[in-house]
Amino acid sequence: MHADTSRSLLRTTLTVNAVSSGACGLAFLVAGHRLGPLFGLAPLVMWVLGAGLVGFAAHLASVVRQPFITRGQALYFAVLDSVYVAASVAVLLGWPQLMSGLGRLFFAALADVVALFAVAEFVGYRRLSGQVAVEG
Repeated sequence: MHADTSRSLLRTTLTVNAVSSGACGLAFLVAGHRLGPLFGLAPLVMWVLGAGLVGFAAHLASVVRQPFITRGQALYFAVLDSVYVAASVAVLLGWPQLMSGLGRLFFAALADVVALFAVAEFVGYRRLSGQVAVEG
């Protein structure tokens, strides 16, 4: 695999992940008092999720701005995204009454998107096997 393709896939995936996580987090922070009742969750839950997503997005953005993305960083974010998906599935299946139907649908769709990020991050990580870092 050509090194530029590996760089491009990983950097693009992490960038889109950072932007979408940040936007979702900001929406939860700003509109948690309105989204919470729609999703069957307390506004405080939405605000905590929002703060976590904004923090995650800021961390991702700081890595994407670096001149090199290491294999360790790629694996780190792929694992974090995989853990998010697993936790979402556990909550959605283990406690279906926790959220409204709209809430379950929204968080299931969100987990699907994050799963796509995780797959692309794992592919980017695997493509870096012969390289030390991804240059930006």
